[in-house]
Parts: sequence; structure tokens; C-alpha cells
Amino acid sequence: MTNWEKIRADYPVCNNCTYFFTNGGGPVSTPLVQKATALLTELSEKGRGVMPGWDQQTREVRGLIAGMIHAKASEIAFITNTSQAMILLYSMFPKQYEIITMRDEFPSSFVGWMHNGYTVHFVDSDEHNVISVADIAAKITPATRILITSHVMFRTGFRQNLKAIGELCKQHQLIHIVDATQSFGVNNIDVQEYNIDILIFHAYKWAGAGYGAGAMYVSQEILDRYPPQMMSWYNVDYEKPDFDLVQDYTKFTPKKDATVFETGTPPFINILLLGEALGYIQRTGVLVIESYVQELIVYLGQQAAAHHITLLSAYPAEHLSAIQLLEITPEQNEKIVKNNIRARYKNNRLTVALNCYNNKADIDRLFAVLGE
Repeated sequence: MTNWEKIRADYPVCNNCTYFFTNGGGPVSTPLVQKATALLTELSEKGRGVMPGWDQQTREVRGLIAGMIHAKASEIAFITNTSQAMILLYSMFPKQYEIITMRDEFPSSFVGWMHNGYTVHFVDSDEHNVISVADIAAKITPATRILITSHVMFRTGFRQNLKAIGELCKQHQLIHIVDATQSFGVNNIDVQEYNIDILIFHAYKWAGAGYGAGAMYVSQEILDRYPPQMMSWYNVDYEKPDFDLVQDYTKFTPKKDATVFETGTPPFINILLLGEALGYIQRTGVLVIESYVQELIVYLGQQAAAHHITLLSAYPAEHLSAIQLLEITPEQNEKIVKNNIRARYKNNRLTVALNCYNNKADIDRLFAVLGE
């Protein structure tokens, strides 16, 4: 049985406040801090001598991510954030490819595409912030070639049914691009089952890896059909694997796997910390974490009803996410701030972001303050 209190003890933020702000940025664990210290110490003592070991560990992290989403290691590229990953995609697809995305998406899902001349059509949510697959299907035309969506909407906490959307994309031969930043680490994702062509996540939220690291899955089929146009010295293979002073570096071949997106020397420390964070999650089990957080979501809903506070994210079970919304007054939020409870508050909505280091006592404390 999972010892959730032991996991909670690995996150010092829980000693300092009641933390419901993972949607804005998750804390890192004590084991991650220890790993960071060890890596920097090793770099200070060995300099360039760290490279053989760090190269091997980087390959292991690539394989770890691939295993978590049921992909091949050769289909995984390391990124610094979701926006960078999207930028790498812009030049791959013809400008006449029209795009469907959601009105509630984070701007990284559409701003760059629009700026680069793509036609983007938006699917609206209903009055309850629900996005129906039927409404998505209604937007599809013969010109539609790409569908971009977040697994979880950052503003509303609505979780998309990726399997249903993937089946829709397969039926209409659409390229299925998913931003999983708001779900990776707390929800299980299978790129094969969900017919996902490109999956992107930044690991600073539920993955708990801090700022500056993430990954992008690109299926080999997409890589073969749409070779990336952005290119630098690290995206190619040379005649000889090692650099020397006499090699002709004008003779190169673009890489054929997802490492073609890695344009320069990798941020090794960030990647290895990502591996530490994902290893922590894997040891607990994504499905185990998902089930535990689901219990907290249900409990939050029960407490909201008991305290007569409107829950704005009362979706059907398949659409529930770790992002929950409560309707509260500015005066209630002032009490929350005064009592050292950290959560985002905008437009009379309190966003309660739940993760494996939260517990029912956190939720009880929140509603005790709201009820004062």
C-alpha cells in the first residue's frame, strides 16, 4: 500500500503552507534537490569528464519517457518548454493545412500557428465549460489537417477524452497534437491507444521536475512524412561520430528520429532531473497517483456541497481533472491568503490544483477557512 504521508514528507512546501498551486508550478521533492546537488557536485569535480555517464543517463531518461507513454525511445525529443516545442513544429506542415483547436486552450496552442499564417478554427465550450466531441467534429472540413488540444484545459480543468478525439482524428486523417502539461504525471497517457501523433509536456507542474525541462513525442510516421525544416549542428549526423580538426562538417545528413528536434548541446542537468522526477512517479505508479487524486477530487466536491460553495468543475467522471474550480468571493479569498493557503484566484474563481502530496486534511483546512 502506498504511504502517501511519506510522499507528502518529501515535499517541504507542505510544511510551509497549504499548497494548491500546482497548476501554476509544482514544488520539487527533497530527492530531486539531492539529485541536483549531486549533479552539480559531479560537474564541479569532473568538468567535461561527466559526459560519458551523463550521455548514458540521458538515453535512459529518453527510454523512461517512452515507456511511460507507450512509444519508442527514438520518438522522444527533449524540450525546454511547450512553446519551444510548438515553434519547432511550425515549419513542418504546409501552410494550407487548416487547424482546429479549442477556445479554452493556453495561447501556446494557437498564437504561433496564427502568426505563421495558418488558418485556425476554434471550438467553443458550452455554458458549463464542457467541450463535446460532436462540436469538434462539426468544425472539420476537407481543408482541416491538424487538431491541437490540451489534455486538460488550463482555465476550466475540463479533461478531454483523448481516446474519442483520437478516433475522430483517425477517421478524418487529422494530425493529432496534444499538450499534456496540465496532466502529465497525474493522468495516464497512451499515445498508441489515443492515436496521438505528437505529445508535448513541460515538466514543471504535475511531473514535479522544476522549470526548464520537458519532452515531445513525435511518431516515426510523422517524422517520415514531414521532416523538420529547422536545422543546426546538433540535428545532423556527420561522416565521423567524433569531432576532429580535419573533418569536413559541410557533409552531413539530417537525423531521422526525434532527436532531430534537439538543436544544440542538451541541458543535461535539467534532463537528468526530469528523469529523477519521472522515476519517482513511476515508482509510485501513475495509475496509483491518478486513483488517489481522484479520491481527493471527489472529497473536494463533497465538501463544497456540504459548505454550500459552488463547484464550477463538476464534470462527468471521465472529464474530471486535478484542476478544480470553486466560486468564492474576494473576501473569502482574502481569508485564504491570510491563512497561508496558496491557490490561484481570478474572476471570483479559486483554482484548487490537487496532487499526490495533498491530502484530505488540506481540503478540510481550505473549507474551514472558507466557512469562517
